[in-house]
Amino acid sequence: MISLDDVKSIDKIDQGFSYSSISSLADQCESAWNEVKTLSFPEENENASSIIFCGMGGSAYGGRIIKSLYLKELRIPVDVISGYNLPGFVDQNTLIIAASYSGYTEETLQCVEEALDKKAKIIGICSGGLLAALLKRELKPLYCFIPKYNPSMQPRLGAGYMQIGQLAILSSLGYIKIEDEDISKIIQDLRNQQQKLHKEIKTDSNYAKQLASIFVDKQVNIIGSEFLEGAIHSIRNPFHETSKHFANYFIVPELNHHLMEGLSYPVGLKDKMLFLIVESDLYDARIKRRLDLTREVIEKNNIATQTITLKFPTELGQTLELIQLGSYITYYLAMLHEVDPAKIPWVNYFKEKLSAKG
Repeated sequence: MISLDDVKSIDKIDQGFSYSSISSLADQCESAWNEVKTLSFPEENENASSIIFCGMGGSAYGGRIIKSLYLKELRIPVDVISGYNLPGFVDQNTLIIAASYSGYTEETLQCVEEALDKKAKIIGICSGGLLAALLKRELKPLYCFIPKYNPSMQPRLGAGYMQIGQLAILSSLGYIKIEDEDISKIIQDLRNQQQKLHKEIKTDSNYAKQLASIFVDKQVNIIGSEFLEGAIHSIRNPFHETSKHFANYFIVPELNHHLMEGLSYPVGLKDKMLFLIVESDLYDARIKRRLDLTREVIEKNNIATQTITLKFPTELGQTLELIQLGSYITYYLAMLHEVDPAKIPWVNYFKEKLSAKG
């Protein structure tokens, strides 16, 4: 196992430019916000009866984040579809946000075809590919970005484009309210946070390196709540793809109705498990109390816990704070496993077999 303070060893493992992408989140966010603000969208997209985000993996993060982050603000139903088919209720009053980083995601393309058949309102977000070509042909609005700040070309590491892009689209349409000043403050906070997490900072002063070192031999189970649910989903996936490390997540208060009775067996599992509890001063007081008691129950079952306490002043800020921290943690965890974060051999194997004839 390498030392996380050995930058030369880190650079040798990271052949896919993952670190450059992770350290560019603030630039991605700034670029996406400014670019979407220059676009105009047909007025018909401002009066939808429901919104559905269609996307897979990292391309779906934006929709999941918006659904939990703006739960109290959104006045119409919002859902996320990560699959081939749209719900039966979709009609000409439904707004479909089709998100595919590459523009080649077959599930999302299928949903767009269904949306066209149903005459739904459609807006796309991608870096090109078949999705861009299809929406241009159908004269549908599109945010097609050039991923200058994601040299790895991995969708999960281009989160700023997809997440802020989708937030900016909904803000432009009036479904949520985000001011330019809000984004500017968050981008500065992200840059300040990044300075404390970059690879030249030694482990004893680098929170992300410290957490990665704790997680290296543990099955990580992330616990959080409320507005952070989408962000917690978004940091779980990089454990899989970036670190090649098993992780899962659970949401309070739902987990309090079942999970606590499932901590006894199988024998031996406790030694490998760790629960990562994401805390926030912005949670409802009832959620804070539940998290304290949840930690108590887990620890009474002799299972390790670790806490992350978010510090940014707003819910949107803490969402992005957690995403950036999660990106650094999973990057350093990949380094401890001595695997290139950009490589996804099993996903590629699966796709090759799936596309093979016969």
